[in-house]
Amino acid sequence: MTAGPVAASSIPTSELPLMLTGTLQSEHRQSIVAPLSDSWQIQVQWLKPEQEIVKKGDLVAVFNAGNSKANIEQLKNQLILANEQYKQMESENALLVMEAEFELKRNQLLLEKAGIDAAVPLENLSRYDYEKYQLELSRARTLAEKAAETLATARITQSTVLKKQQLQQQQTTAELADAELQLSKMSIYAERTGSINYSLHPWFRTKLFAGVTAQPGWLIAEVVEQQGLFIESWVHEMDISRLKAATTLTARFDVAPNQLFTVQLTDLAPQGEKRQSWGSGMYFKARFKTQQLPINDALLGMGLLIEATL
Repeated sequence: MTAGPVAASSIPTSELPLMLTGTLQSEHRQSIVAPLSDSWQIQVQWLKPEQEIVKKGDLVAVFNAGNSKANIEQLKNQLILANEQYKQMESENALLVMEAEFELKRNQLLLEKAGIDAAVPLENLSRYDYEKYQLELSRARTLAEKAAETLATARITQSTVLKKQQLQQQQTTAELADAELQLSKMSIYAERTGSINYSLHPWFRTKLFAGVTAQPGWLIAEVVEQQGLFIESWVHEMDISRLKAATTLTARFDVAPNQLFTVQLTDLAPQGEKRQSWGSGMYFKARFKTQQLPINDALLGMGLLIEATL
C-alpha cells in the first residue's frame, strides 16, 4: 500500500517527493471476529450493510451456529434425564436403607428376646431347651451383625451412587452452559455507535461479505466511531529515512484530489512486517493526524495520497 518515489531519469531521486497511500481510520473501534465453533470453519450468515450507521446495542453480525443448537438440545435432554435418574436413585436407595434399618431393628429385637431366653439358668430348664436357647442367641447375634453390615453397606452405596449422579449432573450443566455461551457468541451486537466496515480476506485481500466461509479468529468487520480519526499508511523500509527527514507532509483524498491539507506524522512502528503480495522488504505502519479534514462526509476506509517533501 505504499508508493515509492516517482521514477524519472531526469530528476534526482532525492528531489522527488515521497508518495504514500493511506486510509482513514479511527482510534475507537470494535473488532468483529469469527468466534470459536465446533468446526474449523464457520459461515458468516448475516452482516449489517457496510458503511451503514449502527447504534450501540444493534445486531451487526450473525454466524452459523453449526451443530451448537442441536448440541444444546441434546445436553438439555441429558440433563433432564440425569435429574430424573437422580430422583429415581434417591428413592430406590432410600427404600433400601429403610428396609435395612427395619431388618436391623427386627434382628435386634430377636437378639434381645433370644438373650432373655438364654439367660434362664440351666437348673430351671432341661439341657435340651437350655442348649437350644444358647444356639438361638448365637444365631440371633450373627443375624443382627449381618443386618448392621447390610445397613452400613446400603448407606455407603446410597451416598456413592447419589454423589456420582450429582457429578454427572454438574458435568452436563457445565457443558450446557459452555454450549449456550458459545451460541451467544454467534450473534454479535455493537458496543459503540458508528459505521461498519468489512475487513479483507487474509489470503486474497478481497472484501469479506455475508455468506463467506471463514475460520475462527478471522477479523470479519469493524464498528468504528466517527471520532479519533487518523490516517494509516504502510511505509517500505527503504523510505523510512526520507519520511523522517520530510519537512512538509500533505495529503488529499482520492475522492477530492484538489483539496490538499497538511498532516503530521504522529507514530511510526518500531518494527516492520512482511506484507503478502507487496514485494520484498519490510513495511512499517505509520500514523498521521490533521487538525481539520477538508471534507465533512469523509467515511472510514477512504483512500488518501500522502506526499512527503524535504
